[in-house]
Amino acid sequence: MNIILEYVENGSLESLIRKFGNFPETLVAIYIQQVLHGLEYLHSQLVIHRDIKGGNILTTKDGIVKLADFGGATKLTDTQKSNSFAGTPYWMAPEVIEMSGQPTSACDIWSLGVLMFTMLTCEHPFNGESV
Repeated sequence: MNIILEYVENGSLESLIRKFGNFPETLVAIYIQQVLHGLEYLHSQLVIHRDIKGGNILTTKDGIVKLADFGGATKLTDTQKSNSFAGTPYWMAPEVIEMSGQPTSACDIWSLGVLMFTMLTCEHPFNGESV
């Protein structure tokens, strides 16, 4: 058995934040736009990533981002909704943490907003707070 992976030179957004600090708004906009295009495709296929965070978004030397780590992803159908919850707590939407309903694509958008805040400030918006 062989597993072949794509090499992504720059590593994750999380590692870039640690190395260089906060990003300029223009760079954040470029990265977020690319992630939104990826999420648009996933959501059109009824797939929810459920673990959008800096560590799961990889960047190439050309500035292209790639979504990674689909271990917590789920595929929804029109007749069957997922009843499982996955993700990283500080990045999860409140309704997912509280387990108050079915996870939806909105959960990915919440996590993307947390990522955007983190890229701009090098801090987590809810560090130590309850949401």
